[in-house]
Amino acid sequence: MNIFNKYWQKLLVLAFGHGLNDFTAGYMLGYMVYSGTGITSIAAGFLIYNLLAFGGQYFAAIILEKFSNKKIPLTIAASFNIIAVTLFYFSPYVSLIIAGCASAIYHVAGGTACVKENRAIGIGIFAAPGIAGLVLAGYFAFLKLDIWLQLHLVSTGFVLLLQLVSIPSVKNVQEVKPKQRHIGIEQHDVLMILLLALISLRSAVWNIFQVIHDQNYTWLLAIAASAFAGKIFGGWLSDRIGWKLYSIISLTTAMPLVSFFKDELLLFCLGVGLLQSAIPANTMMMINYCKGQKERAFAFSFGTAIIIGVLITSFIKVFSVNDMIFSLMIFLLILSWMIVQRKSGFFQKKGVAVIDLHE
Repeated sequence: MNIFNKYWQKLLVLAFGHGLNDFTAGYMLGYMVYSGTGITSIAAGFLIYNLLAFGGQYFAAIILEKFSNKKIPLTIAASFNIIAVTLFYFSPYVSLIIAGCASAIYHVAGGTACVKENRAIGIGIFAAPGIAGLVLAGYFAFLKLDIWLQLHLVSTGFVLLLQLVSIPSVKNVQEVKPKQRHIGIEQHDVLMILLLALISLRSAVWNIFQVIHDQNYTWLLAIAASAFAGKIFGGWLSDRIGWKLYSIISLTTAMPLVSFFKDELLLFCLGVGLLQSAIPANTMMMINYCKGQKERAFAFSFGTAIIIGVLITSFIKVFSVNDMIFSLMIFLLILSWMIVQRKSGFFQKKGVAVIDLHE
């Protein structure tokens, strides 16, 4: 890796910005938790941020498709973080709204800008610092460290740094023959992999929430490290063995680990790492399947899937549905739907759009 290459400079800066973005939100939410804020206010804050940061990504994607050069929305998102930090003492909820909007914009614009040469490794590196920043911020808040000034200075410095980085306009998608290692990505493949991801994510989200509730930061730091390494490793390996194959292997392995070994640190972290490692490959599959609509593919992979996982988690816990029964019901439902659609001829082979983003 040549860090002096313009692409790698851009990638590392945007990855740092991703970590900083999630750190900012994590510190604000953690500050509310550990400063004696009432439970109702904390719950409202979490809801506001998550609905905007993750649920809002698809709406952000529709707008960001109009920007061929992503530096403008990236700068807006980074500037929103400065405003959010500045206003937090005066109005935490307004700050969380601004931070949520910043997160939705940054995830989509930054991820899209990191795609190059139809490879997943750039996505993995961009995504890796996110959960690490979130957990580290929560840990700082747990220690009651007052870092508002430092956070403001770093956020301001990042906006200036961003202006020095070359972010070329994204080229138009070209219809070309897919590389052999990525051939055969069809609708039922995408559906099944997303299903596996949602079931695994649902278990991981709930179990991680439990760890946060118990304030077990030894576990949280281990989980963050696993997720960080998993995304980079998954992006690198999936480029070599194929996105579909890697996604199926990693997700089917992760599902039982995050579901049934929540009390075993090593196995649970391995499951989280494998689950997170599928994100780069899943995102590239979504980009190809969406005929090059990179912004919407990133929004679904980074945002909408998380919201769905959280909603499924809430449904199970509120109505006391057994995890195993729920997973089996979903599998049977989707399998039945796929059989019906295949017999009706809905699943017909289509050409797969491949992105050519040589810079």
